[in-house]
Amino acid sequence: MCILSLFSKYLRGIMTKRLLPLIAGILLLLNCAPAQARTVDDIAAVVNNSVITMTDVRDRTNLYLSGQQVPAAARRQMEQKVLNKLIDEKLELQEAQKLGISVDEKQVNAGFGFIAHQNHLSPDAFRNHLQTDGVNINTLYAQIKAEIAWDQVVQRRIKPQINVSESDIDMTMKQITTHKTKREFHIAEIMLKVPNDAAKAQVLSKAEELVQKIKQGANFEAVAQKYSNGAAAQSGGDLGWVEEGQLAHRLDLALRALSNGQISNPIYANGGYHILFLLDTRGIVGGDFDASSPVVELKQIVIPFKKDDPQEVIQAKLARGIGLDHEVKGCATMDAQMKNFPYKGTGDLGSGPQDALPEPVRDIVAQLPVGKLSKPIRTPDGWALLMVCSRHKQTAAAQTGPDGIPGNLSLDDKKERQDIADKLGMQRLNQMAAHYLSDLRAAAFIQKKI
Repeated sequence: MCILSLFSKYLRGIMTKRLLPLIAGILLLLNCAPAQARTVDDIAAVVNNSVITMTDVRDRTNLYLSGQQVPAAARRQMEQKVLNKLIDEKLELQEAQKLGISVDEKQVNAGFGFIAHQNHLSPDAFRNHLQTDGVNINTLYAQIKAEIAWDQVVQRRIKPQINVSESDIDMTMKQITTHKTKREFHIAEIMLKVPNDAAKAQVLSKAEELVQKIKQGANFEAVAQKYSNGAAAQSGGDLGWVEEGQLAHRLDLALRALSNGQISNPIYANGGYHILFLLDTRGIVGGDFDASSPVVELKQIVIPFKKDDPQEVIQAKLARGIGLDHEVKGCATMDAQMKNFPYKGTGDLGSGPQDALPEPVRDIVAQLPVGKLSKPIRTPDGWALLMVCSRHKQTAAAQTGPDGIPGNLSLDDKKERQDIADKLGMQRLNQMAAHYLSDLRAAAFIQKKI
């Protein structure tokens, strides 16, 4: 079975409450065909005083594709993306060295161990499995080292510059209130550029072919990595959460027609054909609600089952859900447990007026104490368990104290403001880190040979 592991989860795990940049995921596909044999070590690129070899490019490409047989043109396209990633890693390591930052073997092994754990293997078993499949394990070690080094660079050079003011938080809270009735969609996309009008029919045909492959069982993330021209191709096309109305009109209309887990037919917009994959939906769908209704922040764990699963399997998963009540004692442990259930629907559902929730959920949430896990709720996708992480009344503007911080806030209000500050800080850190790396590229001597 092929498994996608994101190393960025490891970095977020070992650096709790720190504002980290989003780091490129590592695609580990197990039980696949052996990688291609290594060939002559020609130079693929020169980055300042460092060299990237063709072996480096092939090894990393083999890791991402895991020996899958792909057309020669698609492989060459992937090798160009891999080369760009390796160039960035060289620049990141060079900057770390310039700042006196080093990553030792223990840190790299810890990162490798995390990835092994995500694949439900011990480090030794995972290492043996990769080697048996013909993967050069050093390319994985190299990426882990570069990502840890770059995170330390960002923490040292950029994080001290991040400042989120109380007025920034107030403005964001006002925007949240304004848009409470809008849904948000977690989406991924495959985008195929149309170079000219003459190629439009050909590109559409290719997009339709990809849609059929995915509907027949092909992995969306893998297809996006191979074929998409979109900015998020390397992360499997994942665009994160977008608000309704944020995309181009045609894309927005198509998105609203999808249910969670569905993909769209190709849609032409912004110079290319887009295939949208709706991963999850959150927020409130229109309607009026009582302004005095408490605002609740919800989190959810989903234990999935299929409609045709045997009844004993469904009941076993129900028992697992009931047992979580003894393991989850508050929102901190809820966050930790959600990582063990990385299924569609698991995650932070956001916040909004309690009375605006669908009726069955509203009644359950209304009776649920803050920090208490609900009993399993049967849904079409599996057993869902909800937790209310905060509940507070919609109040008038808070009175401001002499330090600029509102002085009449409850603990829940303060937590909400801190969460917003953390998110704003993360966004600014990511933006500044991207500019930092862009400046390094612009100042570097980079010569590509392929």
